[in-house]
Amino acid sequence: AAHASHQHSHASHPAHPKPLRRVLALLRLDSRDVWTVVLFALVAGILALATPLAIESLVNVVSWGTYLQPLLVLAVMLLACLGLAGVLKILQTIVVEMIQRRQLVRIVGDLAHRFPRAHQAALADEYPRELANRVFDIMTIQKASAVLLLDGVSIVLTTGMGLLLLAFYHPFLLGFDIVLLISMVSMTWLLGRGGITTAIEESKVKYRIAHWLQDVIAFPTPFKVNGGELLAVERANRLTTEYLVARQKQFRVVIRQVAFAIFLQVIASTALLGLGGWLVMRQQLTLGQLVASELVVTVVVGAFAKAGKSLEKFYDLMAGIDKVGHLLDIPVDPRYELGDIPSGPVEVRWEELSFVHSATGLACHIPSAHLKAGERVAIVGSDRSGKSLLLKCLAGLCSAEHGMSEVGGLEAQRAALAGQGRMVGYAGKAQIFHAALHENVDLGRSDVGQNRVREVLVQVGLWDAVLRLPQGLKTKLLTDGAPLTGTQRALLTVAQAMAGQPRLLLIDGLLDELPPPVFDQVITALVAPDAPWTLLITTNHDTIAQRFNTQFNLEQV
Repeated sequence: AAHASHQHSHASHPAHPKPLRRVLALLRLDSRDVWTVVLFALVAGILALATPLAIESLVNVVSWGTYLQPLLVLAVMLLACLGLAGVLKILQTIVVEMIQRRQLVRIVGDLAHRFPRAHQAALADEYPRELANRVFDIMTIQKASAVLLLDGVSIVLTTGMGLLLLAFYHPFLLGFDIVLLISMVSMTWLLGRGGITTAIEESKVKYRIAHWLQDVIAFPTPFKVNGGELLAVERANRLTTEYLVARQKQFRVVIRQVAFAIFLQVIASTALLGLGGWLVMRQQLTLGQLVASELVVTVVVGAFAKAGKSLEKFYDLMAGIDKVGHLLDIPVDPRYELGDIPSGPVEVRWEELSFVHSATGLACHIPSAHLKAGERVAIVGSDRSGKSLLLKCLAGLCSAEHGMSEVGGLEAQRAALAGQGRMVGYAGKAQIFHAALHENVDLGRSDVGQNRVREVLVQVGLWDAVLRLPQGLKTKLLTDGAPLTGTQRALLTVAQAMAGQPRLLLIDGLLDELPPPVFDQVITALVAPDAPWTLLITTNHDTIAQRFNTQFNLEQV
């Protein structure tokens, strides 16, 4: 069983695609707009060549004498070309902004559909809230992709056309182009090795810091009352040191690329001046062409030197897409369709279920049982984890290693996940989210109106407390359920499971948390003869189990 569990865990974590492949797949979704940006950059780059060409013509005109008319014509032409190039750059920025917006909408929309159906076994060794924090890297993806689409594309096209212009001037300058291109590629490829890996490692440490500080501020008892402040500081310092080490490795890659780019700019400008001057003296190049060539190289290599620092944006993009990509890789449970859901309670049965605890590797076995429709059953015994696993299995929150379970003649997971709270209702550890109180009960279900919300809150004895809240049902609850008390949070969780009038209602240990007067009211509603569900609870209290006609005993082996 332990071996099977290992295989299952491995299967639920498929190999993750490389970050570069993810980026290309993301941009492919907006390929039409990306090509529009490239087209605008190409035309703007061609128009930008008007500057060196105009300077070449101006030098030639001035060397012949002073003529006002050619000067005015050159100025007007340059104004028109640069003006049109500026308009195209503005249009580029608008298109890239649309791409950025669609990236956020597309990724958040995907995650919003994926998270509710996330396969729980895949999250067994993860902290879900820490995983969700990685959504913030969507902003990194947006900003980095915008820089690369605007500046990166422009630099590549401007470099290509500028060097092409030099090649037309003289064969020696063509050789100069080839040497310059090889130097640029070597800077980008050879000196950038390890940049993506170090960026991802830096990002991982960043999230570990956030996770630790999140725990420190969320749990005042260990860190404020019980003397854990020193631990909070020491671990924060250790994580900060890990970040500095990771950042140093990342910066080492960036700085060697920046240094080489600046060195290349100095050497290229100097070499071109010497080569061009020699060609002018040999009358193989005009003075205007020399000035234009120097200007082209200054622009090209200068932009490339700036791009050395912009490459850090590329590494940030790779790290961001890697983090968000892991969220998109979380396996999800398949969608099921039930069709017409039968009315009234359903029968439940399971056959020799076996579970393996992911943390300890220990197995627990649950003997077969068959519950009649409408039966009220309390599961008792010393095997607390086994009791919870059984209810979670029936609720579709986990799967047994061996054995099968059915709800109303349907496979349990299919019944639970397709019913949307109408086939199976589950109340375990209180899970209250930041929203209005009524939203924590109706969960946006169209068949659970305000009257039904009020009805279940009355049944569990929570209605009077709701009326005392400042905004009643519209009161905003924090993620931990505040301002409700612990008992009220348990009652709200039970009400949430009851609201959809499920055919099978599962309550995992929550009744143990209720004081006797509150428990009496809740149990009356749960076991009422006209209640539309089969009821299955777990409890560690004999007094609670005695309120049920049927008891199912699970003892720890």
